[in-house]
Amino acid sequence: MLHPAQLLLVAGVLAAPAALSDTMVRSALQAAEAARQAPPEDSDVVEVAILRLKNVRYRQGRPLPKWVRELDGKRIRMWGYMAVGTLEGLENFELVPESCECGRSKLNHFVDVSLTEGQTRYIPGRITLEGTFSAGEKEEDGFITSLYRLTTETLP
Repeated sequence: MLHPAQLLLVAGVLAAPAALSDTMVRSALQAAEAARQAPPEDSDVVEVAILRLKNVRYRQGRPLPKWVRELDGKRIRMWGYMAVGTLEGLENFELVPESCECGRSKLNHFVDVSLTEGQTRYIPGRITLEGTFSAGEKEEDGFITSLYRLTTETLP
């Protein structure tokens, strides 16, 4: 899949072929292909979309999809919003996909974030976090309290 900038480059090349020589077209396409195949800057970190996690069909006691289970224990990066009503001065909060959502509406609609250094302060805008991801049912006092967890050092 081409990056948006690469797509624009290819679209420009295709839109005006008469203005470009065959060599220039080949060079542009080769550069776009090389950029597409280049490894990400930080190949140890996996980009995860919180909206994709939200769309997982969850049924208690059934395994999560394979792609989610494969993320367990990996270092990930994701963006989202602090749940409305996040208290300041704690070591954890809920990351949700929309700025107007409160947490815990459904187990697959939030990521339970734990801070290893520092405490929460409410950040009203979108935040990007990086940390270790954990997936699976977490039970407390006979109730499933979360499906997704992220352990990170501090807030941005």
